[in-house]
Amino acid sequence: MLDAFLERVKSALAPPLEGSPLEQLHQSVVRGAAWLNSQDSPVAVRLINDLQGDPVLRRLFLERFYLPRRAMNLDLVHQAISAGELPRDTDADLLIDALTGPLYFRRIIGHAPVTEAFASELASRVLQAFRRPVDL
Repeated sequence: MLDAFLERVKSALAPPLEGSPLEQLHQSVVRGAAWLNSQDSPVAVRLINDLQGDPVLRRLFLERFYLPRRAMNLDLVHQAISAGELPRDTDADLLIDALTGPLYFRRIIGHAPVTEAFASELASRVLQAFRRPVDL
């Protein structure tokens, strides 16, 4: 099942190629929301649920799907830092989790839809927040 799933979603989750690193990261979040509304999404949700009880399946899913996708987004964050679009002290992992976590939370819990409008607003607000210095 994992192999069939990975083959099916490979092209749907290809990295965006237009604009600055932050624009590409924004596009990636919106594309992720569109995918979470696709016919493949229910299979992904079931697969993620099944991962919890199967360490081998979990490792394969992480290695072959999640971590490569995450690495593409982390690379975009590092490019944005190098380009001066984000501060040098940006926590790339935290930024990626802040951008993608709400999409999966909405999809899995089901309390609100995962729309492209929501994803775009989320990406805009999170990226703006990470561009500003935080004084606590």
